[in-house]
Formats: sequence, structure tokens, C-alpha cells
Amino acid sequence: MRKFKGLKTTLCAAAAICLATAVPASAENFRITVATGHATHLPWIKAIKEFYIPEANRRLAANGRHKIVWTEAYGGTLAKVGGVLEAVRSGVAEMGFVYTIFEPANLPLLAVSFIAPFGSDNVVDATDISREMHEKLPELRAQWSKHNQVFLGAVATDTNYLLTKFPVKSIDDVKGRKLGGAGTVSLWLSGVGAVPVQGNFATHFNNIKTGVYDGLIGFTTGMFPAKLHQVAPYATKVNFGSLQMGAISINKALHEKLPAEVRKTLREVGRDYSTKVSRTMLGLAKIFEKKMGQMGTKFSQLPAAERKRWAMTMPNIAKNWVDRNEKRGLAAKKVLSTYLDLLRARGVTPARDWDQN
Repeated sequence: MRKFKGLKTTLCAAAAICLATAVPASAENFRITVATGHATHLPWIKAIKEFYIPEANRRLAANGRHKIVWTEAYGGTLAKVGGVLEAVRSGVAEMGFVYTIFEPANLPLLAVSFIAPFGSDNVVDATDISREMHEKLPELRAQWSKHNQVFLGAVATDTNYLLTKFPVKSIDDVKGRKLGGAGTVSLWLSGVGAVPVQGNFATHFNNIKTGVYDGLIGFTTGMFPAKLHQVAPYATKVNFGSLQMGAISINKALHEKLPAEVRKTLREVGRDYSTKVSRTMLGLAKIFEKKMGQMGTKFSQLPAAERKRWAMTMPNIAKNWVDRNEKRGLAAKKVLSTYLDLLRARGVTPARDWDQN
């Protein structure tokens, strides 16, 4: 096991001594530090603290052999947003929540849902599709392995839409407007004349308040806790889709050293974490939107014809993504086809057939 320095060494050593007296001699204690860039006010981070860790502990305790001594480093205390992949790869943290949306260069195949937007608005389906793709496609698992990691559980967003300082009735209304978008989301603004500006939930509020941009593309369970509706009162339901934004991963070198039953527990809890988060986000989105309306947010629905127009006005970013990654020897075409096939199998008709035109 990797040695920890300073306070981490002291805390973990003390915890290990205490635990060692409470379990049989054959049992082992494993130290795992979990790192996240955002704090626990976001539901998918909160669920790590309140579900994943205690549930893993409960299941391991049930067989009475092994225990995990956890160190929890939320809110960027160990790794900032966009830095967790490297932290887990290097062993600075053993586990973490990696925003795949911010890793288009390191995890290019994991961006598939973002380069094929206007799909499903169901976060449960989007989460299930992500998990199913990891099970079916060794190419996705290889993306994590390349960075010394193993995928444990997926998180998708509730459906994405516009939250702005100005009303939007057609795609013409966003022309010339500066809009915030995280990572690959900025590509959705190409073709409609908006100006993309990079941002995330740690920066969106101040960026909108100070005029860095005039609104953003986001999703309710991220926007409401960040209080973005206070500075951008117009919510236009575009239904860009529920998209695969991140995952819990574990350091591969550590994972391979763990006993089989511990590895199995971490994977199974990861699967249940994904399901729990998706259902939580589905429920919270409804609750939060009701509260936003009560606080003065003006909700509207972009007409279906305008949504279709937006999708068709964009360049085919999926085709460009496939061409670029196939040249790098990556199975992007296979990944895109699998993703769209899984959407269609669930009765979803994307606003654009990204694999055809």
C-alpha cells in the first residue's frame, strides 16, 4: 500500500490500529482516499459520502473479513475539478469522481453522449446506457486502464437546457450571446451563432453575475444548488438530453491488490450508486424546478421545430469526432453506433441521426 504523509498518515494509522483490534487476525484493512472537485452540495457527490462509503462498509462488515479505512477529500481539498483523473492515476487519491466531460483528450471515447446531443431526456436511461456500454465495450474500459484506473459507476445529468438573463423563443435569440458551457458542451453552440465560454458549477454564478457570459447550458440538479437561477431567471427547456458526465473510478494498481470480495463489493456498490443517483436526480429535478418557479424563474419550452432546427444547423460534431479519433486508432465509430443503438432500443428518436448525416 502507498504510504501517506503528514496528517493523512496520522489519521489513517490511528484508524487502522483501532480497527485491527476489532476484526479477526485474518482480516485486512485497506486505506482508500476519495477525492472530488466539487463539494457535497451536489447530489452525485453527496451520494458518495452518504451512500457509497457507508454501503460498502455495511456489505464488507456483513462477511466480517475486510474493512476499508476511508479518507474523504471533497470540494477540491485534494484535487480540483478537472484534476481528479490525474490524482487517481498517480495514486494521490485511490478513488475519485472523474468528470469525463472535462477529459476529452484523455478519455475521448467517454465523450460520446456529448457529441451526439438531442437524445433522451431520461437520466435513468442515460445512466443505464453508460453502464451497459462499459460492460459491452472493452474499448471503454481500456480508456480507464490507460490512466491506471478501473470504472466503478457512472453518473449522467438530468436533461440539459438553457438558463439565461434573456428570454429565448427561437435559436435566433442566442445569436451573438455569450453562453457558458462545460467542456464539450461548447460544441453545441457552433452553427447557431452563440459565443461559447468555458465554465463549471464552481464558476458559473460569478461569471453570469459579472457578465462574463449571459447564461449557460446546464441541468437542474447542478444549477439549482449553485443558485444560478438567481442571476439568470429565464429557463428554456431545449432538451439537449441527459448525458454521461462522469464516473467513480479506482486506482488500478490498488484495485488489483485488493481481495476478490472487496473488488466485487466496490463494483456492486458502484452499480447501485449509479442507479440511486440517477433516480435521486430525476426526483430532485422536479422538486428544484418547482422551487425555481416559486422564486421567479420563467420556464418555457423551445418549440420542437426550433429544437430540430438547432440540431440540424450544427455541423455534424459526431462525424468530426469519429473521423478524428479513428485516425488515432480508437474505435469511435463503434462507440457512437453502440450509443445510438442503445438509445433507439429504448424508444428514443434523436433529433438528428448523428451516425448518418
